[in-house]
Amino acid sequence: MKVCWFEQSDQDVPFGDEWLSELERIRLAGLRIPKRHRDWRLGRWTAKCAVAAYLNLPHASGVLAGVELRPAPSGAPEVFLHGQATPLALSLSHSGGLGLCAIAPAPADVGCDLEQIEPRSPIFLVDYFSASEQELVRQTPGARRNQLVTLLWSAKESALKAMRCGLREDTRSVHATPADFLETCAGDWRRLSVTHTSGARFFGWWRESRNLIRTIVTDQENRNADQFAWI
Repeated sequence: MKVCWFEQSDQDVPFGDEWLSELERIRLAGLRIPKRHRDWRLGRWTAKCAVAAYLNLPHASGVLAGVELRPAPSGAPEVFLHGQATPLALSLSHSGGLGLCAIAPAPADVGCDLEQIEPRSPIFLVDYFSASEQELVRQTPGARRNQLVTLLWSAKESALKAMRCGLREDTRSVHATPADFLETCAGDWRRLSVTHTSGARFFGWWRESRNLIRTIVTDQENRNADQFAWI
């Protein structure tokens, strides 16, 4: 089972809206806050391009307009092509003018998250991190703590997206374990795992570049590097 990922930036998004469906244009018109408007367009552009690449479709505006993300009852995005549901699992995130999308074939569950590395308060750790995660942060050299906290938070968000519940679930119910954290592997993808208190496990990858942490997880264990790919 292959998990694919795709990134785009604000600069990649076309000026016009011909690549949006009619319903999407209506939704966009209702977004009055400029940042929300800009982020929504970036997210939709990234997701549509990812789906087109995954399905080997042309990236023409008319084709992309036929690709839609619709919210499931849980709020998780579902992919439709010309009004028909597709057998794809998709997750989407954006931060700092960059959009990230992860795709896998159903019935896999997939989640992704993109976070800027920044300081977070001790109260944040107490409120949102498990006791063992807090201890891991305390044992980490001070110069690397902001990176680790951001990574753990991003991994939690990815897992909760894969569970299709998001931040409605207590973030302390998921415990993230990143591999090779203190090793110097700039720009490389490294392993991580996340365990839910129910016993559910998620497997994935994390990467840091340009002061951003990316995490992608799925409920299907990927043992081979070629099962995880950029599209």
